[in-house]
Amino acid sequence: RLLVDDATGFQYFRLGNGAVIMSNVFLSRSLIELARIAAEANCENAENEDECDGKIYGFKPSSLITNIATIAGLLAAFLLPVVGAIVDYTDHRKVLGATTAALLIAIQAVQIYTVQDTWFVMAILQAINSFFYQVLTLTAYA
Repeated sequence: RLLVDDATGFQYFRLGNGAVIMSNVFLSRSLIELARIAAEANCENAENEDECDGKIYGFKPSSLITNIATIAGLLAAFLLPVVGAIVDYTDHRKVLGATTAALLIAIQAVQIYTVQDTWFVMAILQAINSFFYQVLTLTAYA
């Protein structure tokens, strides 16, 4: 424990980052593989070969993580200025940090159940989780 509470909290934040990032790398690999399997299943169900373009929900499985990052970036671009104002001009910085940390952990726990039937919902949750991670980082750096 450090002498200053904020410094101790920041150290705990940095400690937790490793686990979150490692789980996101693992989940990203799983999401790409599950999307690839779903795209192949669509090809098997296609009536002719011209309909099989290797896409699922209109995109190639290899672009799934890029799409997740794009959605998270757009959420951040539109919402982080509001969150930043809340952090800077109210007394809710610690509450906001604790809430987003809890949400981040809860979504990570739900994502344990990523299987072939749930991969698309988990990809959407991953985009939301990435935004929560950015909010948590903002509160930690404030």
